Amino acid sequence: MNKLKKGFTLIELLVVVLIIGILASIAIPQYFKVVEKARVAEAMSLIAAVKSAEERYLAKGGSYTATFTDLDISYANMTGASIPTKFFGAAVAAGTCASGPCYVLTVTRHTNSGSVAARYGAYSMNVNVPDKPNVTVASCPGGAANCNELVE
Repeated sequence: MNKLKKGFTLIELLVVVLIIGILASIAIPQYFKVVEKARVAEAMSLIAAVKSAEERYLAKGGSYTATFTDLDISYANMTGASIPTKFFGAAVAAGTCASGPCYVLTVTRHTNSGSVAARYGAYSMNVNVPDKPNVTVASCPGGAANCNELVE
């Protein structure tokens, strides 16, 4: 009488583990990209708030300011020189461009206990208003192409 053997062979188990490994190698980098893009949304919100406040300041006084406390916005732990948020820190520099008054807002990703994926590093983004009002990556230790995908 033959006994029925139930279970999986070693080859079948290895094939399943190999398939899971391949899927994980594709999914994990995409996961880090999605998470970092969500964090960039915080920076974009901060940039939009500062741009609006700077435009109101320009309308009142005829120039931009390099001091955040001059603006009509409020963030926790905000000083005249910086606005720290959970994942980013912002700094502003005012100047005069060929087109008239302008300022450069720099938003830099800071690490919270190593929370930045090695693919990106502690990158920073710039906005030069009004000359180049679009957000661009200023520096990216993980490679410029990697960080550019975050602001697209």
